[in-house]
Amino acid sequence: MEAQTIASTAPAAVLVVEDDARLSELMTNLLDKAGYRSVTISDHDQIGAAIARHGPRCVILDGEVGRTGRSRSWEDAAAIRRAHPDLPVLMFTGDAAALDEERAGTSQRSREAGFAGAVSKPFVIEQFLATLQSAVQAPAPAGSEAVAIFPDISGPSAADWVKTDLFATAVHELKNPLTTLSGQLQLAHKYLGRDEARGRRAMDLAMEQVARMIRLMSELQDHLRLESNAMSLEVVPFDLCDAVAEAVARHEHEEQPRIKLRRPDSGVRVRGDPHRIAQILDNLLSNALKYSPAGTPVDVVVTTVPGEAQVRVGDRGVGVPADEQDRLFTPYYRTSRTRDLPGTGLGLHISRRLAEQHRGRLWLDRSTEAGSVFAFGMPLAD
Repeated sequence: MEAQTIASTAPAAVLVVEDDARLSELMTNLLDKAGYRSVTISDHDQIGAAIARHGPRCVILDGEVGRTGRSRSWEDAAAIRRAHPDLPVLMFTGDAAALDEERAGTSQRSREAGFAGAVSKPFVIEQFLATLQSAVQAPAPAGSEAVAIFPDISGPSAADWVKTDLFATAVHELKNPLTTLSGQLQLAHKYLGRDEARGRRAMDLAMEQVARMIRLMSELQDHLRLESNAMSLEVVPFDLCDAVAEAVARHEHEEQPRIKLRRPDSGVRVRGDPHRIAQILDNLLSNALKYSPAGTPVDVVVTTVPGEAQVRVGDRGVGVPADEQDRLFTPYYRTSRTRDLPGTGLGLHISRRLAEQHRGRLWLDRSTEAGSVFAFGMPLAD
């Protein structure tokens, strides 16, 4: 009897499927404060296992944007409904068209998915919690034998999906920090005058998301300029060793230095746009630090081979799986080992294109589970 009483008073579990770390953190805080037990995962392929393990009363389902710009929300929701007919699923999206389709409930895929409701990005906290409460308390949805039908990507208009994918992914990436920003500002307003420390923390997180959106928009601009060959360069002679040393200084913020630089004493003269070369170096160093365990060293080596200057950045990070290495430099691609960390998947693609504009190259020199080495090469100055 006692065990039954404990079970009945335990907080209801809510499974949040969201690949954005900061947004997951915000959702966890909101759910925990509202009296739910939050469970967050980023891998859509782990939904079934998470449901079996945690027994959630509701699933909040974000959609991975894949090829053709189509979200996985519909397919995942339909799979959940087939396996767990009584488990409500909420759509969590910034796609206005998807929200309209879900609310209308007339398309075949919306009937198959059977969403119990939708939460837009960004959201109002009170409305979000009310939607969740309604889904948890609502009766189970009626069964359905509808078959989901998706766009045919093999037809003559398949080339148009490239543009669709670009804009759908861009909107998805922008809506995530905007949602976190909106949520943190709402929390800061609630704490205003009542809990100064919490209010300050919420404002700090909001400012962090503003900076993230600025970086993302800058990357999108660079990506579009490079794709349209509209990126201009201001080419001058300069010392690559000095540029690398300056980049290292920009990223060395800890009491105990992590970045070890080896360079020729005589310097290495190259011709290029120092600002764009710094952008490449910053991306490589930022990735090495972000994807490595705290406190582990990052090795930076500047060398020359006949006709070419080379910079190698080695980390002790998670490495890149062998079957994913050929996709590493494609736009928006992030490996399965890094999707839980903030990022857009544009940095390496842009850096490689910038290297190519300098008649250079950027490549993954080697990678194992013990770390990776990225290499950047550009012609020596005549």
